[in-house]
Amino acid sequence: MLSVNLVFGTHGESGILTSIKNTQKMLKLLESEGVCSFQNSVKICDVIHAHTFGPIALLLALLHKARHKVVVVHAHTTPQDIANSYLGANLISTLLKGYLRFFYNLADVCIAPSAYTQEVLKSTLNVKRRIAVLSNGIDLSAYQCAEKQGAEFKLRHTLDDRPMVLSVGLVFLRKGIADFVDAASKLRSFRFVWVGRILAWPFLPKAAKTVLKEAPENVLFTGRVNSITEALSAADVFVFPSYEENQGIAALEAAACGVPIILRDLPAYDDFVDGYNCVKFKTAQEFENAINEILANPMNATRLRRNARKTVQNHDVHIVSKKLLQIYLTAKRD
Repeated sequence: MLSVNLVFGTHGESGILTSIKNTQKMLKLLESEGVCSFQNSVKICDVIHAHTFGPIALLLALLHKARHKVVVVHAHTTPQDIANSYLGANLISTLLKGYLRFFYNLADVCIAPSAYTQEVLKSTLNVKRRIAVLSNGIDLSAYQCAEKQGAEFKLRHTLDDRPMVLSVGLVFLRKGIADFVDAASKLRSFRFVWVGRILAWPFLPKAAKTVLKEAPENVLFTGRVNSITEALSAADVFVFPSYEENQGIAALEAAACGVPIILRDLPAYDDFVDGYNCVKFKTAQEFENAINEILANPMNATRLRRNARKTVQNHDVHIVSKKLLQIYLTAKRD
């Protein structure tokens, strides 16, 4: 029997929370493989798996190291993905750099959600420990889109019949809200909807407030919603204009629901190939063109949907859980 202590602290309403929930599901699946798990326990286990880097995670990691147990750290956070997020984020990004370097180097294995993050850990944070690339995973059974769900979402938010362009994420400048609103201002025949929590004062920078205030009538920022699947069911195309991601769980969710995907061309999107299972853009004009082309070409949209669904199969928790178990079992061999 292998015991695992899953440790997490403050995570907000972010992709980290989704990853934690997915890991909980994976550990449940691994019970049949002889794994028993605990959450935020003071018990010393064979493996501690930390998803966040706060003082409790640090203390438990040090205690497990002292007992020669396996320490696994999920490297969700890098200085790059903190910057340009909220008021004071750039300062926090700089101040955290040294601590993150120390914390990640405590691990026997760091888990990076993409090859891009693996490289960031090496080059920016000088992580010397073994770094395993492992998807955050997705529970495909939880993403079953339906026309009825989409209709309910549109009714709840009083949306008209214009084709719906959806994005999901916290309302940060880093997430590309300015580009989203700019595209909407030029594509008035479409409805642009952004689902995600809007930070309260004083955390929302003035520039972000201005973007929200000056958004045209065809833009809606819904704030937090109870069901991402419901929003995806209403969408005709999913866009992700974020400037920095470690994997982009929202893109996996859209792929699982079979919504055509448009992504900024970032190195984190290893599994998404331009023209095959998504459309990628670099400039504002390419972003607008991609939206127009997908919504004007149903056959191409269907092909992108089909290929995206195929791609996301490899990220299912049933598959990723087996890889996670191997990380636990081989951590001390390096």
